[in-house]
Amino acid sequence: MEDVPRTRVSREGTDDMHYTIESQATIAVVTVEQVLDDVHRVRSGSRVLGYVLETGDLYVTLRGDIFNTSVEVGQSHDLDAAVRILASG
Repeated sequence: MEDVPRTRVSREGTDDMHYTIESQATIAVVTVEQVLDDVHRVRSGSRVLGYVLETGDLYVTLRGDIFNTSVEVGQSHDLDAAVRILASG
């Protein structure tokens, strides 16, 4: 996968992170919020794209708006890459 430019901004006083993810075809702005110690919810506006689960050294990307019915779509070694999987699909 090609390295795409991205920005990451954290709002002061919150755990939310905002990503702008760009590719040649699209630009996606997503919000990442930590909902548990090892679970991050990824949103585009009010729509939930999925979740990222921290499992030791890996970040498991899950697609779906409900955590317990979401489906694994990838694994990464960092949170940025895991979020890009959801934003690009």
